[in-house]
Amino acid sequence: MSFRRLVAPVFLAVAVSIAAFMALVVFAASRQDAASLDAENQVVAQEMRAIHEALAVLVEDNAWWDASVENIHITENIAWIDSTLGESVMGISQVDGVFVIRTDGTMAYANFATDLPAPHAILDEGLIEVVRAMGPRENLVPLTRSGYLQVEGRLIAFGASMVQATGANKLPDIDLERLPAIVFISDVGADDIEAVGKNNALRALTYQTEAPAGGTFQLIPGANDRAAGYLAWTAAAPGSEMIRYLIVPALILLMIVAAAMTRFVRRASRLVEELARANKAKSAFLASTSHEIRTPLNSIIGFTELISLELYGKVEGQKNKEYLQLIRESGEHLLSIINDILDISKLEAERFEIYAERVDPREVARAAGKMVATAAKEKDLNLEIDCLPGDVLSDERIMRQVLINLLSNAVKFTPPHGKVTVTGKIKGRFYTIAVEDSGIGMSKSEIEVALSLFGQVHDNMTRSHKGTGLGLPLVTRFVDLLDGTFDIQSTPGVGTKVTVGFPLYDHDPHV
Repeated sequence: MSFRRLVAPVFLAVAVSIAAFMALVVFAASRQDAASLDAENQVVAQEMRAIHEALAVLVEDNAWWDASVENIHITENIAWIDSTLGESVMGISQVDGVFVIRTDGTMAYANFATDLPAPHAILDEGLIEVVRAMGPRENLVPLTRSGYLQVEGRLIAFGASMVQATGANKLPDIDLERLPAIVFISDVGADDIEAVGKNNALRALTYQTEAPAGGTFQLIPGANDRAAGYLAWTAAAPGSEMIRYLIVPALILLMIVAAAMTRFVRRASRLVEELARANKAKSAFLASTSHEIRTPLNSIIGFTELISLELYGKVEGQKNKEYLQLIRESGEHLLSIINDILDISKLEAERFEIYAERVDPREVARAAGKMVATAAKEKDLNLEIDCLPGDVLSDERIMRQVLINLLSNAVKFTPPHGKVTVTGKIKGRFYTIAVEDSGIGMSKSEIEVALSLFGQVHDNMTRSHKGTGLGLPLVTRFVDLLDGTFDIQSTPGVGTKVTVGFPLYDHDPHV
């Protein structure tokens, strides 16, 4: 068992979980910050709009009046204007100035606070254009405009409304499409802006005539598409603040996770080392035991063969001869099993030695074919070997064992009158040999079982064959030992194709 394979998924899962959690927190915080900023922008826009719209309501109430038409347009009664608008309206806290503009755009009346810019300066910043653009009038329909101006670095709110008759009093016919307009203005000073910020929990809300270089700000639209200035403030960032509050708990949590992972790594390391020692001890035991069993078993097989040859006396009875043959076959089968166990044990214990040399794969394929030719003939199988020329750098004995195992499986699991083919060719840096049969085939899950140690696929056909389930596992380990390649493709009821690749002679597999 590889320690890296054991802990890598755990570390990956922990790292992905932490990264995903952090990404989720950052995403949620950014969404919360964006929502908060959007809400603040809406509040600022609404509060600023409310200031000039309040002026619009107030000025419309004074312009939508028969007395205004009579005393402003018909007679231009300055005394009435001054007493009704100049004195009474100027007493309202939100109004800092009153203008009456004639139909030709000239100023008929002005009354404003002494600290405001001069009337002409206010009119020249676009107010005259706003008034001139109002019209033509419609009977019984108020015509009102409101907004902001930037005058000498100050923010001025205005509300302008054309005087209109309500129809309550009998007035002379008015044929003009345009009538004079009343304008109320308000100086929106720093205290007003600060009050808006405090009332709506906006930090450091200030008015600026130029666009700030950075930070959060909002354009104040002016008359006739002119910018009336900018409102800047320090945006609330609840999401970012939440992340700052979570830094310390997160660091503590990471320290706990790191401590837990360190403890896990130590325990896992000890476990892997113990398992590796146990596995090597098991493999060493199997290798030693298999070796000890193989020696007397060779003697049993040899003596049985001598008795069968009747060199030292005749064997009486047909049954005795049959029993001798069974003893020999069983011994040979047991010897092949022990050889496989010995090989796998050496491989697991990393004691298997290879002797790489220049090998002709065609000769190896032909030799392996001869080993299974008798079994193939007994089942009337068509065994074909077609390998192109090529030289490989490999251990001939191991390479032959790989092909014998593959051919043995192919012959074993192919029904009578079937076909087994062996093809070899150069493909890239490898000489590939494919063993293909028309046997019972396997599903994906069955392939996984067949490739595992002592794994056997159980069905009606495989139950009729003896084996340890070490054939394909040995092949994969031998191929890996030789720096080769392995691939298996199989379809139930169609057949199986196993392709192994061996490094070419002019290619160093360790480079």
